[in-house]
Amino acid sequence: MGAKVAAPGHGGGKRGRMEVTADPNVIPFIDVMLVLLIIFMIAAPIASVDITVDMPESKIMPSKRPPKPTWISIQDQGAGVRVFVMEEETPIQDVGQATYDAVNTNTPDLRGEELDIIQQRVYIRADSNTSYRNVVRVMNQLQNRGFSKIGLVAEDRRR
Repeated sequence: MGAKVAAPGHGGGKRGRMEVTADPNVIPFIDVMLVLLIIFMIAAPIASVDITVDMPESKIMPSKRPPKPTWISIQDQGAGVRVFVMEEETPIQDVGQATYDAVNTNTPDLRGEELDIIQQRVYIRADSNTSYRNVVRVMNQLQNRGFSKIGLVAEDRRR
């Protein structure tokens, strides 16, 4: 239990008695914590046991860097539809071949292997005023060239 000492003439209770305070004494608590810390520091190295285990060797090859994504952008401008493969404007009837060439250029590891090229994912993005018919026309051109992994991209408006 602690006590408060007041200077003479500055109040502080009855004459001759010290005022009692409710502040806890943390010194014993700190002593106990230090003793426990020392016990755990001594016991921790004893608890770890060294057992040799023969682990199998890894046969997994490091993964390749994914290829640069191929984008097809569609703009519907009343007078006609503009289609872009990457940043290059392309007529809608040539979208399949232009996409094939873009994927072949973006993935040098697959150069010349048609099956691997047409297995790459192609992303289509369109303006909000583009009719669905034009998006389907582009998808048909891609499927005619052999592309089956086609992703549609939407704008994230949650921000």
